Amino acid sequence: MTDPQRVRVAVIGVGHLGKNHARCLKELPNAELVAVCDNNEKTRSAIAERFHVEPCDDFKKLKGRVDAATVVVPTRYHYDVASWLIENGIHVLVEKPMAYTVDECHKLTELAKKHKRILQVGHIERFNPALTSIRNAINTAAFIEADRLSPYPFRSTDVGVVMDVMIHDLDIILSIVRSEVVDIQAVATPVLSKKFEDICSVRLTFKNGCVANITASRISDKYVRKMRIFCADRYLNLDFAAKQAWIYSKTPKLDEANFNVDNVDISKIDDLMQFVFNDLIRVEQVVIGEEEPLKAELKHFLRSVQTGERPQVGGEEGLAAIQLAHEILKKARDHYTKHVPEEHRRW
Repeated sequence: MTDPQRVRVAVIGVGHLGKNHARCLKELPNAELVAVCDNNEKTRSAIAERFHVEPCDDFKKLKGRVDAATVVVPTRYHYDVASWLIENGIHVLVEKPMAYTVDECHKLTELAKKHKRILQVGHIERFNPALTSIRNAINTAAFIEADRLSPYPFRSTDVGVVMDVMIHDLDIILSIVRSEVVDIQAVATPVLSKKFEDICSVRLTFKNGCVANITASRISDKYVRKMRIFCADRYLNLDFAAKQAWIYSKTPKLDEANFNVDNVDISKIDDLMQFVFNDLIRVEQVVIGEEEPLKAELKHFLRSVQTGERPQVGGEEGLAAIQLAHEILKKARDHYTKHVPEEHRRW
């Protein structure tokens, strides 16, 4: 690197999400945004002009000119672009899903090891302050419930809702539970799409006993990004969209030898809600940082490039999420084939 304090970086694919990569990188002091690449001339020129960088029509022209790149192209191109970058000495942050197939993800992980390049996967919710603020409060999880719903996006239509949306929660849950999945029950169906599922509901059972119910939909009239984590002595409520989190914890009163909730005389309690959520359960709204998740993610990537430290979401984590996603899709497709008459099948 010409300047050890700054990483020369490019963004490949500057559509809906890629343009925000460019914006954040331009604002980070340890990044030197060199170029933006896109096969759409109008798009790349507009973003290049906006951020005063070079427009590039072919990412292969970046060889020898950048230290790192973020890959924000459609999923079907992730492997080809990211593998070329790694093989040519360029550190890579590839947006989620890491690649479409398990084999491609495995190859990318091995390539990064072979060429000693940083490979980070863009699971942005790992950097959402709703999650980072309560990480230390999570002990052994017994039950997790996650809902990720939105209207049809009219983008990322080269994958279904599992790869596009549910993949976030799969990655987070795997990082929390850290146990082998031993059972998968899944149902899914297309609604607007002709080739992919638009709604999916999954129940995962882990070897350590934890159970996770996950619902993902892109045909909802609401925008929901929520997760609830139930532990032995507390319950955590996360709202990723609002970037808010609450911790519900037992108070010492519940452990008093002479206290039994079944013996409470509610006729003597003026405000039952206050009694439950004050005397018995303490509710703490967590103080949330203001840093934008995408900027935090990119900052983490740049630090890994500069220090050589393994990123929080590396190839192994990206691979694990994709493996689980494919197992869910297989279960869901088997269920669909079994229960939907052939003349009505669209998936």
